Amino acid sequence: MQRTLETFKRQDVPTELLKSPTLSQLAQSLFVDWVIIANCCFLIFISPLYLYPLWIMIIAGRLHAFGVILHELSHMNLKNKSWKIRLIELFSGYFIGTSANAMAYHHIRHHRETLTELDPYYNINKKCSGLNRFWLTFKKGLFFVPFWILRSFVAPFALLIPKMRTTYARVFLQDVSNKDLTYDKEVITCLKEDLPIMLFHIVLIYLAYFRFEYLIYTYYWALPISGVFCIYRLLIEHEYNIIEGRSVYSLIESTFDHHLHVIDRIFIGPHNIGYHSIHHIHPQVGYRHLPELQNWYLKNCQQYQEKYLHPIKRTWRQELLGGVYSD
Repeated sequence: MQRTLETFKRQDVPTELLKSPTLSQLAQSLFVDWVIIANCCFLIFISPLYLYPLWIMIIAGRLHAFGVILHELSHMNLKNKSWKIRLIELFSGYFIGTSANAMAYHHIRHHRETLTELDPYYNINKKCSGLNRFWLTFKKGLFFVPFWILRSFVAPFALLIPKMRTTYARVFLQDVSNKDLTYDKEVITCLKEDLPIMLFHIVLIYLAYFRFEYLIYTYYWALPISGVFCIYRLLIEHEYNIIEGRSVYSLIESTFDHHLHVIDRIFIGPHNIGYHSIHHIHPQVGYRHLPELQNWYLKNCQQYQEKYLHPIKRTWRQELLGGVYSD
């Protein structure tokens, strides 16, 4: 179905709605995430065994939320990181095996080159639809976070052996530029940022194996589940077809807002990450301000109204597996 196209520019949005995130907001959200995790860990050991899947899924949802916190950091200036950024990065990114720099490497390129051949996410998911999308959620999701952790163990070798750096960037940072990245400053920065993450996980693995076995039941079992949540979200939030231009209209048509209800936010859409279309139109707007910005679009942007106020009905298969709006 062809939607009505009217002239609409980002400049039409009131500036008071375009607020950036603050480190204090990120720290507050991260603290709440950790309180939820701590309570779930406690409940695991005092509640019946049949409730364990519930608690571990909630923990996995908070690990997914850590990625959203780190995502917000990736849109900030990461040169000369302050101690506040370092602290937030430690208590969010380190536990899921990645740094804000590594997140920024592929994510900022995703924004810059959305749904082109230079979009890292497009090249991975462009041939994925229907049942293939459903199976990829598990095939890739279960190993997603462990793969990030593995990257940190590869980093010291890539630092010592320059010839490994281009492969490191292509495999672990999703680089699709086909450039020689042997002496690329951004790649080298990511490598250096991986070193403390590697040491962090060496200590964590030691503690889990020799000292605190409960880490296996409260943390390591949650990692693959959090990866499934993340990959499922990634696969449904775009229409993986090439688009031309970066107009508001193009982004509305090619991206999807999703999982905005309370229960959804526990697992799939933490910290307003489900406002994906709005985020792509205004990537510098903080996660706490996206609902208000969406309300403005629902009142003032016809293309957005047509897609979300009067959507074309989707089948249950499309709801489950993702897909485009169709007649």
